[in-house]
Amino acid sequence: MTLAPESADGRETGGILLGRGPLPDGLIVIEQAGDAGAEAIRRPNFFLRDRAHAESLALSAWKERQAVWVGDWHTHPVGGPHPSHRDLRTYAGLLAAAELEFLVFVSIIVVPDVIDGWRTPQLHPWLLDGQQST
Repeated sequence: MTLAPESADGRETGGILLGRGPLPDGLIVIEQAGDAGAEAIRRPNFFLRDRAHAESLALSAWKERQAVWVGDWHTHPVGGPHPSHRDLRTYAGLLAAAELEFLVFVSIIVVPDVIDGWRTPQLHPWLLDGQQST
C-alpha cells in the first residue's frame, strides 16, 4: 500500500475502497484504494476522509468500470490492527444508511511493520455486516 507511509508523520490517513461485491459467491473484489484527499482531517488517533474527493473518485470509478464503494482503509500509527470503537460506530452508521445499500463493509486497517515500520506496512482486512456490535 503506497499511500500508508504518509502515516510516518504520526497521523492517520486513509481513503475509500472501490470495487465489486459481494458477488454471488460472497467474494468482494477491491480494484482501487483512494487517497485521503486535500481536505482530509488527519490526527494521531483520528482520520476523516475528504468527502468531496471520495465522491469524485467513486463517480469516476462507476463511470469508467461500474465499480462501487465497498469500504474504507485507514492507518493506525499507534495502537493495534483492530477497528477502534469509533471505527465500529462509523461502520455501523454506514451499514444502517439505507441509501448507501451496503450489505457488508470492508475495512482495512494498516499498521507499520514491527521491524520495517512504514516501509512494509501490514494490512489487516475486516468484513463487517449489520450484525456487528459497536
